[in-house]
Amino acid sequence: MKISWTTLCWVSMAWAESGGIVGRGVLLDYASWASQNSIKLTPFSSTTILLSHLQRLITDQNIVFHPGDILFLRTGFTVAFNALDDSEQKILVARATADFAGVESSEAMLKFLWENQFAAVAGDCPSFESSPVTGGAMWCLHEWLLAGWGMPIGEMFDLERLGEMCRRKGRWSFFLCSVPLKVPGGVANPPNAVAIF
Repeated sequence: MKISWTTLCWVSMAWAESGGIVGRGVLLDYASWASQNSIKLTPFSSTTILLSHLQRLITDQNIVFHPGDILFLRTGFTVAFNALDDSEQKILVARATADFAGVESSEAMLKFLWENQFAAVAGDCPSFESSPVTGGAMWCLHEWLLAGWGMPIGEMFDLERLGEMCRRKGRWSFFLCSVPLKVPGGVANPPNAVAIF
């Protein structure tokens, strides 16, 4: 077997050329659920969203996953960030460490994602998993999902209007169409996504 080295990366190109990421999206509105259950959630700190909490939320929202679902997690990051004035936003992004809320990095979380057969995951924070990673290098979700499984991770999605629509309709699933830009060598991309009810 011959192994070659290249500087080209075609991740975004593959998704763009295959028609994008299209399927059933499911929103977990963790921000609202945490508030209702008196669970402290601070998007600008390394707050770990526990799998046990997500499982309770899934039960409370009456969600049943299907293979190929695209999982979205709303933490309220967008609202919290937009509530800051310009100087506070600049201080936040200039911090020495990128401390942000996200899901736990653990074997149990990986098992949950694998067994539910999600096609992709996304959230409103700068990192889908708690940052910095707290579960140890062995369970870094980015490495497992992206490199290991080829599963896209969406970050910094504005999920506020989606959350409002889901709450208003009493429905947490929707049709999602995301067509990334076709950029040779691209490894990250704006989602160019739309949710349809």
